[in-house]
Amino acid sequence: MQLDAALLTPSVRLAVALVAFPCVAMAAVRAPWHTWLARSDRQHVWLGSLVLLLLVWSLRAGVTPGLTLQFMLVGALTLMHGWALAVVGTAVVLGVDAVQHRDLAAWPANLLCSGILPATVTILLHRLAEARLPRNYFVYFFVTAFAGSFLGYVLAALARLGLLWASATLPTGHVGDEVLMLLPMLALAEAFMNGLVMSVAVVYTPHWVATFDDQRYFHR
Repeated sequence: MQLDAALLTPSVRLAVALVAFPCVAMAAVRAPWHTWLARSDRQHVWLGSLVLLLLVWSLRAGVTPGLTLQFMLVGALTLMHGWALAVVGTAVVLGVDAVQHRDLAAWPANLLCSGILPATVTILLHRLAEARLPRNYFVYFFVTAFAGSFLGYVLAALARLGLLWASATLPTGHVGDEVLMLLPMLALAEAFMNGLVMSVAVVYTPHWVATFDDQRYFHR
């Protein structure tokens, strides 16, 4: 989902910007640029992922004025390239989208909800699964990719509702009823799409997946 700046009060936009901008700066500093620049295939995959993300995010379904629903695929982006490159990538894609729709004021809020939050949830769940669960392909697929994408999508939607509630720009019950009614179905579809992308990637091109080591998962 994406928000329009008109739905958020100036104080809420400022608070969100104070969180989003430092996160993007930290991601840009922590991104493995030296390793990334040394491998042209990784550059092509990352840039291709951003183009695909821009195309997917251009397909939106309106729920209420100023609020739209869409698939995110940020979970797959994070697992493919790592947290830092995922955050930088979503920042770029959302920046292009904001320029196209002339709504740059909403860029920090959408970045926080559609990029930073789901990417953080996905990578934290991945690290938790690696630390506590067996190194198994099915654990990676069902826990990290599927459950991580599901949880990231749900929390991102709840974060948007929280911003709308804090702004008091739409009746909370109206927005909550419409979004919460569709949320379980959309979250499952989001999890399925991310899981499908990652299952194909780790089988055919595991060397492109930053969070997957086929030597540990397949050749123990």
